[in-house]
Amino acid sequence: MVIHQNSVLPIKKQKGKPLSAEDKAHNKALSKQRVFIEHVNRRCKIFRIVKDVYRGKHKNYSLTWSLVAALVNLR
Repeated sequence: MVIHQNSVLPIKKQKGKPLSAEDKAHNKALSKQRVFIEHVNRRCKIFRIVKDVYRGKHKNYSLTWSLVAALVNLR
């Protein structure tokens, strides 16, 4: 199911009907992509710019995000 051109949702089972092998394969491929993104999100959250209120100057917010992204990508 596609809600937005950049988003794909897993296929859910209907009541009383099992998922087909094709649907299970689709969900498995989707979860393999999603786990990579979730790990990147976790590494960004370690720097707490995502979790907490940003207390720096707002003009430096993009610079701070660039530095966090560079450190996460450096790993």
